[in-house]
Amino acid sequence: MKLEQKLAIIGVGKMGDTLISSLIKNHVFKPEQIFGTTSREETALKVKEKHQIHAGVDNQKAVSRSNIIILAVKPQMIKKVLSQILTELNEEKMIISIAAAISTGFIEGQLNKSIPVIRAMPNTASLVNEGMTVLCPGQFAQKEHLNFALKIFKFIGEVEIIHREELMDVVTALSGSGPAYSYMMVESLTDGGVRMGLSRELARKLAAQSILGGAKMVLETGLHPAFLKDEVTTPAGVTIDGLMELEDGGFRVALIKAIDRATQKSRQISK
Repeated sequence: MKLEQKLAIIGVGKMGDTLISSLIKNHVFKPEQIFGTTSREETALKVKEKHQIHAGVDNQKAVSRSNIIILAVKPQMIKKVLSQILTELNEEKMIISIAAAISTGFIEGQLNKSIPVIRAMPNTASLVNEGMTVLCPGQFAQKEHLNFALKIFKFIGEVEIIHREELMDVVTALSGSGPAYSYMMVESLTDGGVRMGLSRELARKLAAQSILGGAKMVLETGLHPAFLKDEVTTPAGVTIDGLMELEDGGFRVALIKAIDRATQKSRQISK
């Protein structure tokens, strides 16, 4: 696929807005190559003024002018949107869906055409270019389509590809919901620091930076988290007592159960 392609983002919310900013900033698309839609005229006007792209409320019109379509609407709106744009779709176009829990098979079934579909699961950390996106191709998507999807999402964080779509529910539970788990950790650590006398502003910064730094150590060193944990845990030191309290409180098991529970909910929504 060529970079002269035109892009429609159906549903310019926070994630759509982030993608537009990233794609223009990194010269993947020029503003005039992008068509965005929202549900309200006043919102579309704000999007147009901010990014200097084509923006409106007509999904069908946006898709008719584009070769690549990103569906950034809520899952419950997918069926309605697909029915609106169906007549403008053909095998020369490509769909990328970031609607959580909506399978490529569902979209392909609604279209009843051999249109390349790629399912993408970005997370909210993409808003600060530290996101994690996982791509899964549908039955008509080829390597060139995946490569183009990679080009779109690599500027907002890390990107991985899986080919077993049933695992996308686990992806949703782990990296899709993951930022929420980390926010709870930051909040709890902050409260602990405040309880022991730190100002809330300082405690929050220490907590957030510690989690950010720990995550970066795991990614950049490639070392096992247990090894890195042991490197911090000196004999009869401070860290081992803190770890004992976490184990006693079921911290490790609680996180594992959170992924299990969230995966089951994603599977339920998918059905």
